[in-house]
Amino acid sequence: MGLSLQNSAPSPSGTTHFEWVDIVRGMAILWIVYFHCFIAYGGRYPWLLGFENFGGFLEQCAPGGSLLQKLPCAVEALFAALFERGSQGVGVFVLFSGFGLTYSLVKRKTVRPAWGEWYRRRLFRLFPIYWIAHLLILVSPIQYRPDPVDYRFLLSFLGDRVYPGNLFFYFVPSWWFFGLLVELYIVFPVLYRLLLRLGSAKYLALCIVVASASRYFLYAILQADGNWVQGAFFACRLWEFAAGMVLGKLLAENAEATARWLLSSKSMLLGILVYGLGVLSYQPNFLYSFTDGLSGMGLAGIMIYLAGLAGKIPGIGKALAMTGAYSYGLYLFHQPFVMYAGDRLQTYNIGIFILIASAVIGVITVVSMCSEYGINHALNRLGTKRESN
Repeated sequence: MGLSLQNSAPSPSGTTHFEWVDIVRGMAILWIVYFHCFIAYGGRYPWLLGFENFGGFLEQCAPGGSLLQKLPCAVEALFAALFERGSQGVGVFVLFSGFGLTYSLVKRKTVRPAWGEWYRRRLFRLFPIYWIAHLLILVSPIQYRPDPVDYRFLLSFLGDRVYPGNLFFYFVPSWWFFGLLVELYIVFPVLYRLLLRLGSAKYLALCIVVASASRYFLYAILQADGNWVQGAFFACRLWEFAAGMVLGKLLAENAEATARWLLSSKSMLLGILVYGLGVLSYQPNFLYSFTDGLSGMGLAGIMIYLAGLAGKIPGIGKALAMTGAYSYGLYLFHQPFVMYAGDRLQTYNIGIFILIASAVIGVITVVSMCSEYGINHALNRLGTKRESN
């Protein structure tokens, strides 16, 4: 499609910044935010609303009606199905987490990074805004709070979202992803060495085997809590993370050709095929071992292509890229507030829900972006002052 690297620019670190990566992150985080708002609103919709219950919903919505009379119900069902699948955007974030960590190292030809300094920078980026989010949501009078404040709040504040098991969805359920990030950061040096030693193809194949085997062992053999498969045990999401690492390596080594292929229609069609396999694998048997990996990779391919299209639309691409660049703050701050709004919109039809939810999400997005920018600016100044001293 010829988009290539025209929207790329050098970053302060000397690596290339890809605008379409930020656009993908922006689309993914907004999909997740709408999902959280919708699950507090959409109790009257089948879960998940798919082909097997689509017809039943239409009949319930417009009993005995003609196809024309059922058309508004079909549109409503399509929007509901789209919102219900927003949680799958997490797989895209897992993939691009691996991408971001790997790309800059490979681009700078860093074979043996100073891991102590690497960890310091990563934790400095990860924790302060996470702590502020805890304190903000703790004192906010307007929010959806499913859990009491108890000893788990302190454990969560310290970064533990894994053990004990009732911590995974505690206080702000979406923060389970923070625990997964911490685990992946811990093991990243080992994964990076393996990637350089084995090469992209062998490394990705190994990680797919490890992820699939881990998932099957936990849910089919141990019959463990599903939280472990979702992300409490990092190996279960290693497929998506490793795919992102491989993508980062390929872009660092041959940015022009890799980006051209990723933004092409062929990549999008392959993404649709892989995502379709992920949907079909969502079964209560061994196929479930492959669901998240296939879905995450497939969605990434689809959304990269859509990001290329969005980047050509004046205003839209820039807005999505800005949202993606500050997606971490929006991820941390949004859920209690959008679920509070969604819960209070239950008496309205889905059209009114979309209008009001969009306005609420727009405000929360702007506030989150400004907050993250301000916090990062203050932390950067603090870090600069410490280095100068």
